Amino acid sequence: MRTALISDIHGSLRRLQRVLADIADQGCDRILCLGDLVDGEEQGVEAVRLLRDAGIPMVRGNHDETALYDPNLPEDVREFLRGLPEDRIEGNAIYTHSSPRGKRRKVRDEIEAWNVFEETEWRRIFVGDVHVPFLFGSRSEHRFTPTVYPVVYGVEFPFDADDRYLVCPGAVGYSRDADPRPRYAIYDAVRDTIRFRVFEG
Repeated sequence: MRTALISDIHGSLRRLQRVLADIADQGCDRILCLGDLVDGEEQGVEAVRLLRDAGIPMVRGNHDETALYDPNLPEDVREFLRGLPEDRIEGNAIYTHSSPRGKRRKVRDEIEAWNVFEETEWRRIFVGDVHVPFLFGSRSEHRFTPTVYPVVYGVEFPFDADDRYLVCPGAVGYSRDADPRPRYAIYDAVRDTIRFRVFEG
């Protein structure tokens, strides 16, 4: 099962459509969205309906949650967002928006990544929210500090079966670093690998 992980659409229908086309070219088995479909650019409703109608599994992000109180949001979209789970669990993997911890703090740095490893037992942890791709491993030579692996686009990174990993695929909508391009990642559950993608088109 090769899963394309997308996150943080934030109403950018155009960028979403381009990323979905790129995912189709990669021959993935499915797509999974890590939340924040709305609140940003103006086509959040269209983005939600596109993913919903395609049957793409999703989790609810913090912006999806606050959008439930927007009186201008169509009722079908509101009901769909309200019904989204906070987490999706598949075997030893968890998919969530900000964090699998009880305190759902955004993973902004190595300290918070370590907290995630310390307080959870998941082997493969996938989050969105920060808009910047990252890859942490729990096994480290330094106490209270995870290993930070470089994000290299287009290269398959093999997970160690004896280690645990925390991954953010980046954002489709808008970035929070110097790279404005849409980004996502492909998780191969059979090969146990991750490959980061940046849309060049």
